[in-house]
Amino acid sequence: MIDFSGQGFQNEIENSVGDRLIRLLSTKEFYSFTWFSAFASVAGINGLSPFIAQAKETFQSMTIVVGIDQKGTSKEALEAIMELGVNAYVFFQPSPHSIFHPKIYLFEGPEESEVIVGSSNLTAQGLFSNVEASIVVKYVHKEEADPNLISKLKSYFQGIFDLSDPNLKPLTVELIEALYQLKIIPTEAERRKLFENSSFVEDGQVAININNPFPKRAIPRPPKAFLGGNADQKPVLDIQNTDENSSDAGYDVEWNALVWSRERLPASSVQASGEGTNPTGGLRLVQGDFKIDGNPIDQTAYFRHILFGAFDWEMKRANPYVEAATVPFDITIDHKYIGKFDLEVRHKPSGEADQGNYTTSISWGKLGELIRVSNLTGARLNMYAPSEQGEAFQIVIEKK
Repeated sequence: MIDFSGQGFQNEIENSVGDRLIRLLSTKEFYSFTWFSAFASVAGINGLSPFIAQAKETFQSMTIVVGIDQKGTSKEALEAIMELGVNAYVFFQPSPHSIFHPKIYLFEGPEESEVIVGSSNLTAQGLFSNVEASIVVKYVHKEEADPNLISKLKSYFQGIFDLSDPNLKPLTVELIEALYQLKIIPTEAERRKLFENSSFVEDGQVAININNPFPKRAIPRPPKAFLGGNADQKPVLDIQNTDENSSDAGYDVEWNALVWSRERLPASSVQASGEGTNPTGGLRLVQGDFKIDGNPIDQTAYFRHILFGAFDWEMKRANPYVEAATVPFDITIDHKYIGKFDLEVRHKPSGEADQGNYTTSISWGKLGELIRVSNLTGARLNMYAPSEQGEAFQIVIEKK
């Protein structure tokens, strides 16, 4: 059976490579997978990690081969691959004229096999939101004793499949450190900066100037389980566009759900100033201790793509790249309802350096002075989903 897998061109993810990988990892029909990817990102690997962990119960062999050309794979991404506990390799041939660029996902089982060949890298955008195209071939062994495509694939890449190619190296801590010291791979923060300095952001999304002839398109978002937790968890919040051709935000949510909290607000997020502290003008949306079904959120994607992804985002600055959306909030401070405010949510991809840093923040705007005089350093903040469709998010701050 031959099928087509397309994504990014239409605002849905059911036919994306990421969705297919999740489904194939969740079945018990295969005993092995072998993946080739030109690039990998932390978000892509971490998103698939719970499904790979689940697949270990039935898969006998798991192999990932990733390229590191053009600084497309970060140091942290390689470290995340090592943490998967699979057979992991790096393919690299130092040359300005040729790079390792295949994207192949092969699943093999006793009764059937399936291979995906296309343009999707092991990155969050490559798996779900970039405009990509792949061909999916499924073989039922009793019907086709010798799957010609898979045989040719293994023959062509024999040096990788039998691990004999001199440019293929097992992924180790020592190799990752050596590649970093040689400046062959960047950190995740350095990688993002490289894209921004070239007027690009993650996976080649172009930062186009405001006056441009290209209209916005609805961008599909990865599923909640990919962005923040294990494969079995029920999403706390699922925000979707009501119309893929409209910029209006609509919701399909668990109303009033707690979607984020901060146990002790730092002075920098509540306009306080003092020794060693400077007001930032906004609330930093960090990972903190907030978890969903026991799993920490990925703050670099959770706020931008899950909570506020359906709003109308516009570029604010090209270098470094910053985008923003206006989101309504009902504000309550110390049991007193302050009112409804349209606040600007800003997202800066280069803010990501490690799990302690943030990429998204809420600008207090004209609320800033009230936040300052309220002396909210150390207070607890809870954020809730809208009470019903079309209503505002809720921010509740209580002093301790």
